[in-house]
Amino acid sequence: DFIVESVEAKEREKSPVPPFITSTLQQNANQRHGYSAKRTMNIAQRLYEGLDLGEAGTTALITYMRTDSVRISDEARDEAKDFIVKTYGPEYYPAKPRHFKSKGGAQDAHEAIRPVDVFLTPDSVKSFLTPEQFNVYRLIWTRFTASQMAGAKVLDTTVLVTAADTTWRAKGEQMLFPGFQV
Repeated sequence: DFIVESVEAKEREKSPVPPFITSTLQQNANQRHGYSAKRTMNIAQRLYEGLDLGEAGTTALITYMRTDSVRISDEARDEAKDFIVKTYGPEYYPAKPRHFKSKGGAQDAHEAIRPVDVFLTPDSVKSFLTPEQFNVYRLIWTRFTASQMAGAKVLDTTVLVTAADTTWRAKGEQMLFPGFQV
């Protein structure tokens, strides 16, 4: 016989991760797209220097990509808030703006890698970018935007079941509010 010993449900919030620094961008581009660190930085350099966006002219898409700081400017935070509220609704912006702390040895000379203009979504500039540039820009844009959004709320459920001399644990997760995972 299987006997349900306990059912425990807890609500939990998942917080977004900070925007990219050089090393995390390289790691993420490698994991998702198989790009080497050198290739990633070459692509990011082009995005930083600027690309021809048609009528908009040559436009830089990202901030400086050699940084160990997760700090972002107040202006970038305000722009992200405007974008998030207009695109997803006020419930997707946290009660207090998000601030991330850089690691101990960080020089903090430049802010985190982020889009210069969050309103230039990856899809809005896709036709002007090579597939590689699009992939890297989408990583940077998505990570930055998510870092400024409200946390996701999930319901974790754990069930303990016994049968004979064994105990089985089953875990499940139900999304209550997607937040930054939208």
